[in-house]
Amino acid sequence: MFFYLSKILLFIIKPMVWIFVLLFEAVLTKNEVKRKRRLTYATILLYFLSNNFLVNEVYILYEDRGTENLDSSYEVGMVLGGFSTRDKILDRTIFFESNDRLMQALKLYYDGRIKRILISSGSANLIDDQIKEADAVRSYLKSIHVPDSAVLIENESRNTLENINFSYRILDSLKLNKKVLIISSAWHLPRVRLCTKEKDVDFYATNYMSDRKRDYSPSNLLVPSPTALANVELLIKELVGYMAYFVKVA
Repeated sequence: MFFYLSKILLFIIKPMVWIFVLLFEAVLTKNEVKRKRRLTYATILLYFLSNNFLVNEVYILYEDRGTENLDSSYEVGMVLGGFSTRDKILDRTIFFESNDRLMQALKLYYDGRIKRILISSGSANLIDDQIKEADAVRSYLKSIHVPDSAVLIENESRNTLENINFSYRILDSLKLNKKVLIISSAWHLPRVRLCTKEKDVDFYATNYMSDRKRDYSPSNLLVPSPTALANVELLIKELVGYMAYFVKVA
């Protein structure tokens, strides 16, 4: 139930939904004062949500940079899903923006920093739950000649909390109880930390959304950016997810 309610909530809080509602109400209302007020609110909201500088500042505050001093080697590097799927038409694994998680895990593996890669992700698709992301990634890893012995799969989880809990069932069954390196996006790690408060883990941050080399150019400070608008939608999703997990695991 928690999983499905969170999906509905995330649709409601989309920033473009807020702006559309304000504009829709402005068109329908016959009251000129209310129309101007709603148009003003929509304009202000659009400006702040599409301001690249402001969105970047919030990301800098929110993103987790991971564990500063990593160990020299880990038995398992746990890669949290949400970066790929299996395309049935093309009959191959395709990757999304967060695939830096897998790319960094592969480098850590070939550098000898992790001995095994655990891919944790089932299906977050409410319609077709037969597409298991972890299985798609395993197929891809096999195609690029990563040994089967180096890959572990957890393919039942639908969210971050299940990623952690289901993965540890596998690790416990294999007696891989040493410290684990969790590999995920910098903007995702705050939520991951909530789910691993009692675990012996380190964190490896990937695909940062923030840029600490701040851009003070007029275009970045003043001109609305569609990229910023997309980024703020992800940020809101993570903030809501963080609050929901904070309540759930407290």
